[in-house]
Amino acid sequence: MTTRLRVGIPPEVWDHIFEIATHVPYTLVPEIFEKSTLIGDDYNELCHPALKTAFATKRSLVLVCKQWWHLAIRYLYRAILIDNPRKILSICSTLQNYANGMGAVPGAKPLGWWAERLDVVIRGADADEEPLVDVVMCLPNLAVVSLDIGERRSKDELILRCILNALRHAASSLRVLDWSIESSDPATLLIERQLVAELSRLCILQGGIPSGSGLEDRQISLREVVIDMTYDDFESWSIFMGRYGIFLTSVHLTHCDNYQNRFSFYLAMIKQSCPNIRRLTLSVINFSCLTHDMLSLPPIEYLGLSTSGVYHYRMGTEALFSALATLRDTLPTLRVVQFTNPDNVARPRTCYRMAVRALETDLAQCTFRIGDHDGNLLLEMLEAVGYSLTPSRNTETWNSGIGTRSRWGDVILYRQGSLLSWNVGHKHSDSAPPGIRTMSLED
Repeated sequence: MTTRLRVGIPPEVWDHIFEIATHVPYTLVPEIFEKSTLIGDDYNELCHPALKTAFATKRSLVLVCKQWWHLAIRYLYRAILIDNPRKILSICSTLQNYANGMGAVPGAKPLGWWAERLDVVIRGADADEEPLVDVVMCLPNLAVVSLDIGERRSKDELILRCILNALRHAASSLRVLDWSIESSDPATLLIERQLVAELSRLCILQGGIPSGSGLEDRQISLREVVIDMTYDDFESWSIFMGRYGIFLTSVHLTHCDNYQNRFSFYLAMIKQSCPNIRRLTLSVINFSCLTHDMLSLPPIEYLGLSTSGVYHYRMGTEALFSALATLRDTLPTLRVVQFTNPDNVARPRTCYRMAVRALETDLAQCTFRIGDHDGNLLLEMLEAVGYSLTPSRNTETWNSGIGTRSRWGDVILYRQGSLLSWNVGHKHSDSAPPGIRTMSLED
C-alpha cells in the first residue's frame, strides 16, 4: 500500500516557481529595454517562438488542479501572441467572459487585467480584425504592444481607427510601441496623432510616425525610436524629430544600405535634431556598406552594429575593421561598439586571423570597447575559441551559444564558455570526428 504524503508549500513559493517556469527573457518591462536595439522584425523572430512555448507551459499549469489554477491564471495571458486570425475570436471570447465575471472568482481581477504584452501578426486581406478591438479594450495595463497587420482592404481603415482608439484605453501604461502599419488615410493619421499625444510614459517607438502629435508643450518619457529606412517617409520623420528629437538619447536605424542616399539624410537629421543622443544602432545590409561617408556620426558613446544580408566573409570583415579604425580616429566620444546580432558574432571567426590581427594591432590603442552581443570582449571570445568552422548556407545560431550545423545536419559545433564540443548523432566528443577538418576562409 502506497502512502500519499502531502507537503504544504506556501503559495509564495509556487508563485515564484510559476514565474520562473513561464518567464521569457527580454519580453516584458523592464528587461525589454536591455534589447531595445533589436526592437522590430529581428527581435520578434527571436521572441515569438519563445512566447508560444511559454504559453503552452502556462496552459498546462492551470489545468493541473484548482489550487494551481488560482495561482497560475494571472500568468496565462500575461503576454498574448496572435499570429493567426482564428485566434482572435477565441481570445476575445475568453477575455470578455472573465471581464463579465464568468469563470472568475468573485472579487478577483479579470484575466485581461494581468496582460502586459500584446503581439499581433496578421497577414492577408481576408483576416477579420474586428474582434481585435474588443481584445485591446480588455487589456487596460498593456506595457508592450507590437502590431504588424499586413495587406488591408479599404473598409479595414475603420477597424484600424477603432484599434487605435482602443489602445488609448491603455495609454497610461504603454511603454513600448512597435507600430508596423502604414496608412495614408487622414482620419487614421489624426487618431494616430491623438494616441501618441496621450502616451506620456512611452519610452520606445518603432514604426511609421505621423507628422505631429501635440507633445511639444509638455515633458514626455520617449527616449528611443526605431526607424525602418525601407519606407520612404523621411519627411514625416524629419518633422517628428524636429519636435521631439531633443528628448531622444537613442536612435536605431534599420536596413541601412544608403539607397538613394537615405542614410545620409537620416544621419544629418539625427545630428541636427538630437543634441542629447548617446546611443546609435545601425542594422546594415552588409558591413561593406560602412563607407567613410556613412561613418560621419554624431558624438555618441555607444554604437551597435548588425547585418542581416549576404555576408562575404573576407570583404565584409575587411570593411568592418576598416570602419572601426576610422571611428577610432574620428569619434573620440565613442566608448562601446557592440555586435547586437548573435549571428554576426560568429562571422569574424571565419576570418579568424584577420580579425585577431586587427584587434591586436590596428585597434589595440582605441579608446572604445569592442564587444559581442552579450557584452564580452570580442578579442577574448575569438582567442578563447581559437579556430573556426566555415558556416554553410544553413548556419543556425542558438541563444545558448554560437553554433554551426553542416548542410547535412549531422555535425554541430557549439561553444560552452571557451570549450568547443562536437555532437555527432547522440555521441559527444571534445574533438572533431575523423574526416572532419575545421578551417577558415583564410586557409
